[in-house]
Parts: sequence; structure tokens; C-alpha cells
Amino acid sequence: MTDRPLLIAGATGYGAWSANSLEGALACLKTPIDGIEIDVQITSDGHVAAHHDYRLSPDATRLDGSWLGEAGPPIKAMTLDELRRYDVGRTRPGSGAAARYPLKTELDGVWVPTLPELLAALNAAERPRRMIYVEIKTDPRPGRDDAPAPGLIVEAVLRDLAAADYLAAAKIIAFDWQVLRLTHERAPTLRTAHLTLTTPATRDPDRPPSPWNDGCDPREHGDSDLAAIKAHGGVEWSPYYTDVTPERMAEARDLGLRVGPWGLSAGDDIRRMAQLGVYSSTVSGADWGL
Repeated sequence: MTDRPLLIAGATGYGAWSANSLEGALACLKTPIDGIEIDVQITSDGHVAAHHDYRLSPDATRLDGSWLGEAGPPIKAMTLDELRRYDVGRTRPGSGAAARYPLKTELDGVWVPTLPELLAALNAAERPRRMIYVEIKTDPRPGRDDAPAPGLIVEAVLRDLAAADYLAAAKIIAFDWQVLRLTHERAPTLRTAHLTLTTPATRDPDRPPSPWNDGCDPREHGDSDLAAIKAHGGVEWSPYYTDVTPERMAEARDLGLRVGPWGLSAGDDIRRMAQLGVYSSTVSGADWGL
């Protein structure tokens, strides 16, 4: 490896492959990346399943060869066997998702994989050992009943990482900072990163306290999400890449925080992040500037 930032294939190379798929992970592991990133849910029978949304998308899911007419049931309400009835290897022709990812490899017979299956692929890959970034998908807002319970899914993820002897090469990432606190309480040495996304709502000075910050309001820390991350016990700020500026990099360095942006898809952006001194970049597609 070179002095460049770590390159992590977001959602197993989404945009080039089906997001969060074993097929995508195996393809990415044939390239000189440093690791993969996945999003996870939990099934009703306790399996950690790699999938971004709480329900299956009608534009990316078929059942018995037919596209879903609406979003599927919550993943947390299905057993793994029930979830495995759905094929997530193709994108509905003419959909917005198909327009966004015209170069995606379309396949039949792609099922939502479990975390242990993906860890087995990582363990079987050629060395050096690759990292896995696990984004635990929860939602602390009231009424978001489709999302898994934070304590339940954190425990299940840690169980699977330990069983595969992968704790040392893993990182837990989350927008819900409660997840990161729970992770630190249960596995103090496991790497974590605080995800953020700047929006007009997050810039509003009159905004109500955000449930995503686990009680650590940036306004109590100089209106800085980086200072709030530090106060929350964080060691890495993981923003959307357009939020990374020289000024914010300097602030992160002053606070002793690593910076690991996400959402990159073009080699020029990856090289720009490298010039700014980020620790890692989570990238989509296959134009990674390697």
C-alpha cells in the first residue's frame, strides 16, 4: 500500500455492483482496495443482514421474478429464510436508480447476505487483511418503528465480528451516535467513526436538539459538530466529502480527530481528499483512481 488514504468500497462497490452484496464484495476484493463498507439490519431471528434501507426497495427487488409493487415488509420483521426469497440483483428498468447507476452489473439470483458470510469472504481473501466498516442503521426519531433496536443490533454485530476473529480489522460507523456509545461500552478497543451530513436543518440556529447526537448538541460545543464528536468520545469524523475543507481539516487536527469522508465516486475527488490529508475515503463505483 502507498501513503494514500485508505480506500474503502462503499456498500461493496454500489454503482458498479448490487449494494451490500456478496457478489460486489468478491469483485471488490479482486482490486487493491483496503476494505469494504456495508450497511446492516437485523432479521427477526437474529441474523445481521447487509442492507441499507429498513425495507426492500420496489425498484431493486423481485419476488418470484416480479418486481415489488411497494416496499417490502421491515427486515426486522422477517426471518432470514423469508428475506432470502427476494432477489436484489437487478434494478428496475426506467427507474431513477437505473438512471443514476447506468454501469451497474445486473445479475439474477442475488440474495441479501449476512455479516458472517461477508466476513468469511474477507477471511478467505488474499492478504493483506482488508478492513470492514459496518454502518449500523438505526433511527432515534420517534415513530421510526421499522428500524432495529440499537442495543440489539450492536450486540449481534459484535457477536459476529468476534466469531470471525474480525474485531481488530473492523470499524463501527453510525449517524446515530447512541450506537457508537453502546459499541464503546461493550467493546472499548473497537474502532468507531461518527457520521455526519450537513443540511439546511442542521445549520438552523433555532433547530430543536437532534436525537442523532445522543444528547451531545454541537451548540453546546461552540456550534461545532467536530467538537461535539470529541466531547462524545469520538476519534474520527466521517462527513459527506463536500463538507471537508482545509479549515475543517485544521479543526479536526487541532482536536486530534481523524477524518474519513464518504460519498466519493470520482478519482479527482479522491485525490483532492488525499491532498487535504484525510485518513480514509469510502467510495462508490469503480473509478477510484487506483
